[in-house]
Amino acid sequence: MMVFNWPLQQNTIGWKERLTLAKFILTSDRFTNGPECRQFENEWSEWQGVPHSLYVANGSVANFLLLDAVHEYYFPGKKQLTIFAPAINWATNISTFCQQHHNVYFYDIDYETYSPTKESAQDLASKGLEPDIVYLTHVLGISNDMGRIKELWPNATIIEDCCESHGARDAKTNVKVGNTGIGSTFSFYFGHHMTTVEGGMVCVQDEGLYNLLRAKRSHGLSREMLPSYRSQIQEKYPDVDPTFLFPTKGYNFRNVETGAVLGRVQLKKLDSWNEQRNKNYALFREEMIGRSWFDTLPEPTGNSAMTLPFHCKESKTAVEIKKFLQLIGIETRPFLVGNLLRQPFMEDYNSLIALPNSERMHTHSFYIGNNHFIKEADIKELSKALDQCGY
Repeated sequence: MMVFNWPLQQNTIGWKERLTLAKFILTSDRFTNGPECRQFENEWSEWQGVPHSLYVANGSVANFLLLDAVHEYYFPGKKQLTIFAPAINWATNISTFCQQHHNVYFYDIDYETYSPTKESAQDLASKGLEPDIVYLTHVLGISNDMGRIKELWPNATIIEDCCESHGARDAKTNVKVGNTGIGSTFSFYFGHHMTTVEGGMVCVQDEGLYNLLRAKRSHGLSREMLPSYRSQIQEKYPDVDPTFLFPTKGYNFRNVETGAVLGRVQLKKLDSWNEQRNKNYALFREEMIGRSWFDTLPEPTGNSAMTLPFHCKESKTAVEIKKFLQLIGIETRPFLVGNLLRQPFMEDYNSLIALPNSERMHTHSFYIGNNHFIKEADIKELSKALDQCGY
């Protein structure tokens, strides 16, 4: 039996990145947030197709910062917001809602695009709940059906967590994830589509919101604001030294120049890397669909395939195949984190509605790594290994 060396992710920082970074370190005299960060933001905005981007310390603080700014900018008189979010989610997303003292309610997702199910939306409505914000997650490189979300909650403010879906597109509209809601977040952690080692990006359409985000990222300082906004604030508070004027509560969520240097090199490679990810996913889906124990997978159209998911018909089969894959050198992980409501930090939370798909994904689903290092031959060998063991 073939033994693989198939981790979740491999190092993507190559010689181009190392040489560029070395040259920068040897020739620069500024390493905190500065011109490289601004250039990375501009290049990311162009790639993403948005007017404003903000480079931050990581994807988790990107979510925290965006929600805090959206609350202050769009809901200034409302102390607590009602937020709808998927139960298949990442832990720090939900921690953000709790730390900012909002009310969060979970919806179930489907297997076709990992989008909200109409049944769970109806169940939440039957409880008299309407969202101020739908904070959706584009799961593992698959775009939500954004038309459905707007149809389900036409009056809600939409925020998109794209931390694991760089470059994915809505299969119906071909719009990139992150460009439909009022704001979106991305992560550049080691295990994601591209890396700045740690790092994240916030993207928004509205200049005023972007201006507020700039201040909040850097302690709440007015001097980080856009010039016209900065002048207005300084005129409003003439008795405060403008070098240390804090018009909003803020944080230190800045990133550093070295991360931006890496990001600028990696961004040039991202489209080709995503193309390979999508090819891998399409072939994997072709090899898996039709097996008696394998349930389903979303269509490959538009996805950026962060991982290769297994949705099994029986939970016992999922356990067996995970053990088998680990035995032959292929790392596995739960499907995102499974049903988030099963995690210990959520033990005091009781869902108001049933979440059957999320619960099934918790016990029947998992994933293995996918990246541009994986080739067609690897997928074929995996398929052969499963065949040989009767799977």
